[in-house]
Amino acid sequence: MNIRSLTRGDGVVIGAAVLLFIASFLDFYSADCDGPYCPDMPNGWDTDFLLVVLPSVFLIGLIGAGLVIAGRFQPESRKVGGLTLDQWGSGFVVVAAWDSLWSLMVAPDKVSPGVGAILGLVATLAMAAAVIATPRVPALKAPLMPAAAPAAPSPYGAQSPYGAQAPQPG
Repeated sequence: MNIRSLTRGDGVVIGAAVLLFIASFLDFYSADCDGPYCPDMPNGWDTDFLLVVLPSVFLIGLIGAGLVIAGRFQPESRKVGGLTLDQWGSGFVVVAAWDSLWSLMVAPDKVSPGVGAILGLVATLAMAAAVIATPRVPALKAPLMPAAAPAAPSPYGAQSPYGAQAPQPG
């Protein structure tokens, strides 16, 4: 596994995946209400209230990001079902963005999208944009970490003795 094979686009995907993971723990819906009769708003992991939001938005997005990054470390000849891992991941990420958008549109009555839903949408859209644009945009194709540079030679090709200062030019 060579971390130097990652691109800037992969860095965007990793950052968006971290944001998506954080958004899954925040309130998915919010309601304007005060007092003891206010219900607790669910986060993405509350499957009793949100049913399919966890698997269709958060988990598919995180799995897709993992597949895209894992695909960078695999040889091009490795395929699963005729597709490479980053192609599978791209599909998963786009589906997660689409599901996130629809989960905002079909909110229950008397609630509005919470910070978890909005950050989830931002994260999945950023992830989908990075996955789609990385092969096409040269700035995103650039390496995330530069190649290791060779060590600079010591002055005049000699190494200074232990405890002594390097010779001064001139």
